[in-house]
Amino acid sequence: MKRPLHTLSRWLLPLFLLLLAACQPSGKKPGAGTREVVDMAGRHMTVPLVIHRAYSTRPGSVTLYAVAPDLMVNRSLWMTDGSEKFMNPAYLKLPFSDGSAEEIVRLHPDVIISYFTINEQSIDQANRLSQKTGIPVFMVDMGMKRYPEAFKAMGDLLGKQEQTAKMTAYIEKWLLPVFAKAAQIPASQRKRVYYAEGNRGLNTDPSGSFHSQIIDLVGAINVAKVNLLSGKGMSVVSMEQVLQWSPDVVIVWTGMGPSVTTYRNITADPLWQRVPAVREGRIHQIPYLPFGWFDRPPGTNRILGTLWLAQLLYPEVYHIDLEAATREYFTVFFHRDLTDAELREVLHPLAPTGIAQGEGAKK
Repeated sequence: MKRPLHTLSRWLLPLFLLLLAACQPSGKKPGAGTREVVDMAGRHMTVPLVIHRAYSTRPGSVTLYAVAPDLMVNRSLWMTDGSEKFMNPAYLKLPFSDGSAEEIVRLHPDVIISYFTINEQSIDQANRLSQKTGIPVFMVDMGMKRYPEAFKAMGDLLGKQEQTAKMTAYIEKWLLPVFAKAAQIPASQRKRVYYAEGNRGLNTDPSGSFHSQIIDLVGAINVAKVNLLSGKGMSVVSMEQVLQWSPDVVIVWTGMGPSVTTYRNITADPLWQRVPAVREGRIHQIPYLPFGWFDRPPGTNRILGTLWLAQLLYPEVYHIDLEAATREYFTVFFHRDLTDAELREVLHPLAPTGIAQGEGAKK
């Protein structure tokens, strides 16, 4: 005997609801425990309400360390010699990872924070990385004039608003005044600077490169007239070009290996003695502890490099108390109070070798 249709419906409806519930993931309801955020590229994404693990792409490791060292799951940068003592032991134990989607997935981050100049190409890269890993990729613009926005975005994302407020206060106190004063330096008084990179100092980056951005920001002139190379940069130049440019000041990068190799090579090279700035001692090693202050990585370590170069080139304009600025920076960004001896060590990178700035160039 057939059951009436209304009787079948009464039995089938609960069964259908039971099967539907079984198809849902166990635990929290869809959407529970998550929130929507918007990154600096204007991309919308869903992240956990509370982020416990964050992965950083290069060169953002320094910046993420400043904001939330307790949330980091990886390092992506090698430090220069002697830097380890300035960093938290827990950070030093993190695995290096700066590669494949498989590596990232194995670290189980809640979010990937990507630091690039935001453009169509970098947005496409972020979208593809998110698709490969299944993890949201939050883009942060690494332009130095956007630091206040970047810090706020990271503070809101990671629940570290108190820390990023301290970072922003530092920027407003020390860095933004440099930008304002730089714009007021007359063209006739702007120092002409050569940024010496590579083992022999015959690589450089021109104006417009994020690798040499600090020269422009402090109101100086980058003498290099070469094609801008994307990515790692480091255009090759000749000694004849450097002589023709005749910079007022030469500043020296921090390379791989021994940290003052390039400085030593330049000051010992008879060909470089033909450059008046070198011959007369107007050559300066950029500080590099615990990361290069000028570049590589182009992260928040560049804040100190900007203050250093501004005071070096235009002490009569900026009047920066570099010792006070350095102490405060290490406290806020590296979570580390410097001793007097450590302060001298980071500010005077050639002092441990017995060479004063510029001294090795004078013959």
